[in-house]
Amino acid sequence: MSGQNGLIVRRNARYEVALPARLRVAAEHQGVVAFGASTGARDGWVHADVMDFGSGGVGMMSQAFVPRGVNLDLEIMSLEGQGGDVLLACRVKVMRVVMTDRRPAYLIGTSFAGQSPESLRKIDDLIALLEGEPVNPDSQD
Repeated sequence: MSGQNGLIVRRNARYEVALPARLRVAAEHQGVVAFGASTGARDGWVHADVMDFGSGGVGMMSQAFVPRGVNLDLEIMSLEGQGGDVLLACRVKVMRVVMTDRRPAYLIGTSFAGQSPESLRKIDDLIALLEGEPVNPDSQD
């Protein structure tokens, strides 16, 4: 969405977070994009750090480059150690990619794509937690 002065304006609020995640190329794009061994991919999954979250999508940082327009399967993990629970498993579409520096690392901006009703509920629950609202325990799995 563009504002009156031509600047791109976000439609949804984003919340700064620091959560571990992992991502892989969605099935429909695996024939076009594959992560190389240098990315540390394990069974097609690579590590990412979620930096912001909102009802419209997720911003993250990863050492793996992902082209714009590619769909990803994303799992956002809880902070309880390496084997933490998956807070949210969802499908996202890459909207922007920016290399941060020589590391290399990439800032990846995504939007949610084709969410199931259960995934939409979990997105709403996570936003409620970020806003400091209690989550209805009946809405949990």
